[in-house]
Amino acid sequence: MRSLWQESDRPATPVLVLALASVTLATGLCMPVVTLRSGLAHDSYSVLGGIFDLARSGETVLALVVLCFSVLFPIVKVGALAHVLFRPVASEHRVRLVRWLEILGRWSMLDVFVVAILIGSVHLGILSEAYAERGIYVFAAGILLSMFSTLAVHRLLREPRARSWMPRSSRTERWMSLATLALFTLGLFLPLMVVEKFRFWDHEYSVWNASARMLDEGELFLGYAVLFFVVLLPLARLSGIVLLRWARRPERFARAVLELEKWAMLDVFGLALLVVVAKIGSVASVETRSGLWVLLAAALLSLRDSWALRRLPRVRAR
Repeated sequence: MRSLWQESDRPATPVLVLALASVTLATGLCMPVVTLRSGLAHDSYSVLGGIFDLARSGETVLALVVLCFSVLFPIVKVGALAHVLFRPVASEHRVRLVRWLEILGRWSMLDVFVVAILIGSVHLGILSEAYAERGIYVFAAGILLSMFSTLAVHRLLREPRARSWMPRSSRTERWMSLATLALFTLGLFLPLMVVEKFRFWDHEYSVWNASARMLDEGELFLGYAVLFFVVLLPLARLSGIVLLRWARRPERFARAVLELEKWAMLDVFGLALLVVVAKIGSVASVETRSGLWVLLAAALLSLRDSWALRRLPRVRAR
């Protein structure tokens, strides 16, 4: 049995992308990603430093979640891709492993969204402020490169093309998909939380307003990342699910909707919101608003649809 690298005539692209992902991830984990200012005090945090800060404040469960998704999983993912590339592995195990890496890879963006939400929500002028540091761009580049390297390895697998067969949806499923899309659209504009300091200074946070503010203030990468991964792709995916539920021949669109799932990150953003609510308690007080629960409800319903789509029976295309 030969390795995938040998079977594919030693392709350079996946190896190069994987090597770049490894270097940028290792660098980004150690660099400061955000600075929180409260009055005259400035505290800078790396990804690892933010996890330790959550643990010190008593949020052990959230600290473990961020540790798993933002640190351990990217490292394991790089190692697993290297194993698939350079070690002899049965073809069925390769396909199964790479599929799971594609499904779970987007969760590594958790800390990127935590920083984006911090910058958008801790916006209290001279009292408190949050700033992005260079490390967040290096870390995000490493995560995206690791996702692209997974796609590059997947291309080498020579997996037989298959299409999903999908029965006609029930009336309940159709209306639930429409409700998910409506909740998501509403949640983008409703206030998610209010950050307050000394009862005189407060700042209301919503996805749309925070993204627009980041773009206005020059945080182009984080602003466009939220708009692309949290607004546009989930909107396209949820609209696609509605189309699947109502179409006469839904199997035509099932593959495209499944592909969008790998990049749409509404559920990751929802978890990041919970992490931020726990994290900024030392800087200011946080009051949740209806938009937070509307958006989380949309994320949970979206996960339900993802689970249902992954269970679709596959048939080989002729």
